[in-house]
Amino acid sequence: MIKNIRNMGKQKKEKNHSKGITLIALVITIIVLLILAGVTIATLTGDNGILNQATKAKEETQKASEDELRKLTMLEAETNLENQSYTDKNEDTATIPAGFAVSQVEGENTIADGLVIIDSQGNEYVWIEVPNDGSGPNYAGVENEIEDSLEYYQAIYDAMSDYVGDYANGSAIQTRSYWTDEWYDGCGLEPDEYTELLHTMLESVYKNGGFWIGRYEAGIEINRTIHTTIDNISATPTSKEGQYPYNNVYCSEAQELASRVNSGNCTSSLMFGVQWDLVMKYLEKKGTNVLDLNSNSTSWGNYYNATFTLNKGKYAKYGAIDRWYNYTEDLENCVSGSVKQSVSLNSNGILLTTGASETTNKQNIYDLAGNVSEYTLEHATSNPIYPCAGRSGCYSVTGLDRPASYRGYSTTTASYTDLGFRVTLF
Repeated sequence: MIKNIRNMGKQKKEKNHSKGITLIALVITIIVLLILAGVTIATLTGDNGILNQATKAKEETQKASEDELRKLTMLEAETNLENQSYTDKNEDTATIPAGFAVSQVEGENTIADGLVIIDSQGNEYVWIEVPNDGSGPNYAGVENEIEDSLEYYQAIYDAMSDYVGDYANGSAIQTRSYWTDEWYDGCGLEPDEYTELLHTMLESVYKNGGFWIGRYEAGIEINRTIHTTIDNISATPTSKEGQYPYNNVYCSEAQELASRVNSGNCTSSLMFGVQWDLVMKYLEKKGTNVLDLNSNSTSWGNYYNATFTLNKGKYAKYGAIDRWYNYTEDLENCVSGSVKQSVSLNSNGILLTTGASETTNKQNIYDLAGNVSEYTLEHATSNPIYPCAGRSGCYSVTGLDRPASYRGYSTTTASYTDLGFRVTLF
């Protein structure tokens, strides 16, 4: 009996001991599993994790594929010696200038998405559709005028001005009475040259149903920190990704530079004021909210109070544009983790190389809002000292103060780091 009791006690101790070992093993197993899970998660999701590496590899592969398609388009452009009639998959049409070809990259070859053409040097332009089929400007009065008469061109201009509506005033708080497309001394053209250029543009847009603008702000391969006369500049402006903005030039110099670009059998120039308004109307018809164009463009422009992701290129801090950073580099109060910070001081604004963020892309056009303001051939009439009209805002202001439709003004000898231009073809 006593022996049996002793055996039972021994078995109970062995059982408890066994249970204790089991619990310890379970705890150890859980700890090991947690460690393994942590290692696995880090391996999958860390900066150098499998998922991130896979995403980067996919992006690099896509970028390489697009680069190859652009090179093929550039080769095709060399063989296009005459204007080409183009019909996209939606049966929409456009005339492609000699020396250009339609981009073969998906999303860039339809008018609905923003039709992109490329020349043999890699410069890119986007078609701004201005329908002449009754869905655009009301050209009824044009038909009543004798072609090539002053009344004929005025009727076209009036129809376009009516079509763009409030954009003809600039931003929501401005009025058109202080700006007009007319010659002034310092625009870079003689009076008869200005009139002839304006008439050429009006008739081309009327008959062809649109015009082309640079996909990117006018760029240059070297960083310009001070003004130098164009007599000392051999570089023709580009319309390419990853270029330094072509700033620190006078308006007259910008017009001269714009006239130098390869335009096939088109005319190249700065935009007239009504053209900028037509771009705003075009974006509206393609789905951009009117308020984002006319009242506050912070959500899609490079302003100092905006925040967005940098996808490529370089940036420089306000007041120190002699020092450029790769988009992946951090800079206190400016960029963190490739994200441009929203700040309250313009001294923390940043200037971008062309096409550095997909946030600024509308209909395949980059930086129409912010980055640098852009010279036009419009005349600011409110003060004789400041006759040069520029459009949109820049990296040193807010998107509320100067939205995309904003009209500004400057002297004929103004040259700033936040003032550049964009080329148009017609």
